[in-house]
Amino acid sequence: MSGDVAGHGADAGWWPVVSRTIVLQWAVILMLAAVAWPLSGIAGAVSLVLGGAAVAFPNTLLALWLTIRVRRLGALSATALLFGELLKLGLTLALLALFVAKFGHAVVWLALIIGVVGALKAQWLALWVTRNG
Repeated sequence: MSGDVAGHGADAGWWPVVSRTIVLQWAVILMLAAVAWPLSGIAGAVSLVLGGAAVAFPNTLLALWLTIRVRRLGALSATALLFGELLKLGLTLALLALFVAKFGHAVVWLALIIGVVGALKAQWLALWVTRNG
């Protein structure tokens, strides 16, 4: 397949990198929440976790879906990757809207935003860690 992102045998190294990335992303969110708790109380910590989870949960689902595709098909097409990214973005926005609608009165906005940014930046940290570790 000329449009393959990952070819045969790619899944051997795929899951260790993906799983470390997922774990690191969730760890960053929880560490930031632990710092937020004494600074802004339980509402700040929960808001931070909700913001981070709105990014990390769709990332986790995408990683699992792509892993299944790699194992089943032996490759990922660019189309599958882009489709997955589009779904991930949509789910992220939907989760943020849901969290704000459900907990809007109790959301600590700065903490929610820090959770989103922290989860996004954790992906870059994971890229560095998985390439150097």
